[in-house]
Amino acid sequence: MRLLTKLLVAVAVLLLPATPAPTQQPQPLAFGVLNQQSPALTAERWNPILHYASTVSGVPLQLRMGRTVQDTNAMMSRGDFDFVFTNHNFQSEFDTIGFKVIARWAGDPIHTVIAVPADSPIRHLRELEGKRVSFPSTDAFVGYAVPLVALKRAGVRVEKMFGGNQEGTLAQLKAKRVEAAAVNSRFLTQYAEREHVQFREIYVSEGFPDLAVIAHPRVPAVTVERVRRALLGMSSASNAAAILTAAKSKGFEAAGDRDYDGVRRVYRLIGQ
Repeated sequence: MRLLTKLLVAVAVLLLPATPAPTQQPQPLAFGVLNQQSPALTAERWNPILHYASTVSGVPLQLRMGRTVQDTNAMMSRGDFDFVFTNHNFQSEFDTIGFKVIARWAGDPIHTVIAVPADSPIRHLRELEGKRVSFPSTDAFVGYAVPLVALKRAGVRVEKMFGGNQEGTLAQLKAKRVEAAAVNSRFLTQYAEREHVQFREIYVSEGFPDLAVIAHPRVPAVTVERVRRALLGMSSASNAAAILTAAKSKGFEAAGDRDYDGVRRVYRLIGQ
């Protein structure tokens, strides 16, 4: 009888409807963002953009960045990111990785601006001789490579100070801990508006394409294309308008590797 009972139980178990296995959510791909602002301001700007791109593309994206510019660059070098918003990849140390440019921040070209407080007596580059000038970091493009070339060509030597990122550099200038600061023209305008402070530009460089969105070569081409289309479509999508307004962005534009040849050229001029 016991044997019969066991057999009946076993058969009943086999006949039970199969319980579906829990659906596993795909692991989000890491989307690195260069440290131009504090982590809080970066998250405020980028999390809504990445949420939109994830929803439209079906590719889950997660914001990641290091504590410092150097940490973020090291993460990029190690392959911690699947996508990155940066232009530091155009330094020679990243040439062998094979990143692919898929888009860029839309809008006018960016320029290096060397600025001083509005009430500063300094009006020309040559007057910066021996003065304290703040840069975001030694890896910055418009914030270091471009102004360094300009200062060298002008025969001007300065005392280099570093703010850690664009925001930090402008904060040093606002507090008048330095006589001048070299920054991205877009960030200078946005910072001045937000902080209600006035600066005077004493040097403006030629234009360069804004930062690129790049993809690591390990990411499948179909995935890259889905993300690329989602980003490029933001500027014309009505449900993305509020996101772009909050981010002070015009969206993203198509871009390719050759668009950044001028960036590489300047980096090579300073040995990077």
